[in-house]
Amino acid sequence: MLDSPAPIDVAADARATGPARGRCGPSLRERKKIQTRARIIEVALNLCDSQGFEATTVEQIAHAADVSPRTVNRYFETKEDIILGPISDFGEGVATALRQQPRADSDLRALCNAYLAIIDSAADGGDTTSFRQFQQMQRIARNSPAVNARALEFGETKTTAITRCLAERTGDAPGALRVRLVVATWQMLCHIAMADSEELVVNSDPRTAARAARDAVLTAYNELQRICSQSRPLESA
Repeated sequence: MLDSPAPIDVAADARATGPARGRCGPSLRERKKIQTRARIIEVALNLCDSQGFEATTVEQIAHAADVSPRTVNRYFETKEDIILGPISDFGEGVATALRQQPRADSDLRALCNAYLAIIDSAADGGDTTSFRQFQQMQRIARNSPAVNARALEFGETKTTAITRCLAERTGDAPGALRVRLVVATWQMLCHIAMADSEELVVNSDPRTAARAARDAVLTAYNELQRICSQSRPLESA
């Protein structure tokens, strides 16, 4: 799994592969649903980031999104779910990018490349809006216990998408030890990396923040590789 003893330029690999392209797009009806969902998330994040989560009502969100409150409720079960919508989108984006990674790479390196492919898109100005939404979501969660609590459940949604894709890649079941170890290692790596750069990632302009996130993850990944290269396999008694 951790088969490269030297630091590697996974960021370069991520830029080379990038997100998936060339697939057939959704139908007109599906595109309209996607656009409506995205619009609801966008206005909800803007309102809650500026005036507070508790002070923002579903009616205000619906009015700003030019839809009815009933439409908002069809797309999202709770107001917290609207704010946390980018988590699902991010997980699916990483899973899609993971499918494009070379099979010759280790599973962890492929997952790191997939993650950086999405982050690099924001850092290079290709998708700064989505990274801005990530920042808004983090600020709102910091100030709202309800959103923060719900975020723990939503994290499983992101993990499920990545786990399913990784299992496809390895040919294992999603619950296989190999898959669970890679995903858990990746979660730990990202958590530690982001903790060291949290203020910069959350509060800087989107491009600066995206680059800081990429650099933090890349540094943590290469340090983990260095540590593991010094280890020798344990033999059973």
